[in-house]
Amino acid sequence: MADQDKQGKSCPGCGKPLVGDSGDEHGREGEIHCPQCMIERAEKYIEDRSVGAVEKSGLKRLRETMAWKIALVVVLCACLGIIVYQFPRLLASFKGPQPIRMGGTYATDATTDKCIKNLWQFVYELQQGKKGAGQTLVCPASGKPYTIIPGTNPEIHCPNPGSHGFRDIVVSKKNPVPELKK
Repeated sequence: MADQDKQGKSCPGCGKPLVGDSGDEHGREGEIHCPQCMIERAEKYIEDRSVGAVEKSGLKRLRETMAWKIALVVVLCACLGIIVYQFPRLLASFKGPQPIRMGGTYATDATTDKCIKNLWQFVYELQQGKKGAGQTLVCPASGKPYTIIPGTNPEIHCPNPGSHGFRDIVVSKKNPVPELKK
């Protein structure tokens, strides 16, 4: 009689027809399942009870508390504070570097930077021993050629350092770093 009940029935889990000895297992609701579906249901039940219960009970309860939400807001505010504090450094990283020079770091304009670059070029050519070194270079602020004081250690001066806001801008063969004097 049990074989006749199984004929025409299918497993509610996978839909396969139950034939012969398969489907002797009953589910929780009294339904007849094939052996494969019973194994899957048992594994799911074990998984839900062991791992899911621990995660859901501990972490889920913690995440639903007001203390968790406050902690997240505090962490978010701290991160935003760090970003705001570091923002000037971030902006400074996108600016080009100031030319290297002696006499401290001064905030200079574009024409002064160009003048310093010309002095670098001038002293480089002088150190390389090129004839007529820097003769074509002129100060971008005044348009005058640079002043050369000859000697064993020739010095090159900006012709009008006052237009750059300095008392003197000078380089020499032995001291090739431009020196800005206030």
